[in-house]
Amino acid sequence: MQENFVIPDNKTLVNLSSDIFSHFGLRTETDGIGLEYKHKKLCFILLDGLGWNIYEKTGIKFRTEMKCTSVFPSTTSNALSSFFLNRNPGQHGIIGYQLYIRQLGSIVNILGYTSSAAYIRDSMERAYPMASIFNYESKITSLNRAGYSTVNIIPAFINKTAFSTLLYGNNNTDTFSNVFHSFSVLEDNLKKGTDFISFYLPEVDQTAHKLGPYDQYTVEAARYILQRIISIMEKYADYDFVITADHGHVEVGNTINLGNDSGLMDISILPPYGDSRALFLENKDEIKEYMEKHYRNLEMVSKDDSMYSTLMGKIDTSVMPKLPGLIGISKNNDIYHFPLNQRKYTMKGAHSGLLKEEMEIPVLVF
Repeated sequence: MQENFVIPDNKTLVNLSSDIFSHFGLRTETDGIGLEYKHKKLCFILLDGLGWNIYEKTGIKFRTEMKCTSVFPSTTSNALSSFFLNRNPGQHGIIGYQLYIRQLGSIVNILGYTSSAAYIRDSMERAYPMASIFNYESKITSLNRAGYSTVNIIPAFINKTAFSTLLYGNNNTDTFSNVFHSFSVLEDNLKKGTDFISFYLPEVDQTAHKLGPYDQYTVEAARYILQRIISIMEKYADYDFVITADHGHVEVGNTINLGNDSGLMDISILPPYGDSRALFLENKDEIKEYMEKHYRNLEMVSKDDSMYSTLMGKIDTSVMPKLPGLIGISKNNDIYHFPLNQRKYTMKGAHSGLLKEEMEIPVLVF
């Protein structure tokens, strides 16, 4: 395994999840990370894409800040599932942007729960409800059953989608139309005194993908958002606030188009899927040998390697058959693309691998 890889250990998003939900007396999967809370009410803020590298560039400092890690693969679907379900990646199996779903016989964009070849949001829901494939209870639902009031503040365009419902359950949700509106919605709910507030903001991630993690506008977007959130938090002394991210970003090097590799297609049943920096393939000897010969900047890890279970945190026997047999992890800043549709594929910032820029995330307590 590469020396420059950051391997998830005992300070991941799952451990942060355990720390927060055990604060409310819920049973959790792992040990926490040792945060101390002054109040019962808590506001959890997830700034998508705000890796430690971007956070450092903003110049903002919190009295209590901790460098933790994302889960592997370091991608949104896996990170949010790990936090809100309080399960390791190998316990929920929602580990990639694109997953092969056996019940559907298709590679699926899991965030949109639709075919990766033709994007129509939640087009798979009628055929096979997501909840019947990933039958896990959200910790938000657990809080409600325990008698706590909750609200999930999310962008309007993802409200009531299959994936959002999996994360948050059918519980109280408030939505916003843009980043400026989001701050007003956050304040409205803090004024109500809700026991647990979760607030998700995608702007840093969206900007970093388009411009790269170190572009002045990416850093300025992160700085502005943190400054606005700090000004809000200062008004509500009866809350503890925890801010974190799902992953960071690396500056993209080369884009390798696997659709041009006829040799790989000849020996594959399924096209490569997963993420741009963590490819999922079949666990066939000839495929592993082919990838190691032709793609030397990918670290190949097969399901029978001990490192595989280390990366997944813990693997449940019921989930093991759903996991990809072979994962190729980018050793450098390159990204890998297989064109399942005809959309133009360009990005300057990316994630899902194990480099520190994409794995290291801040945990900030106010």
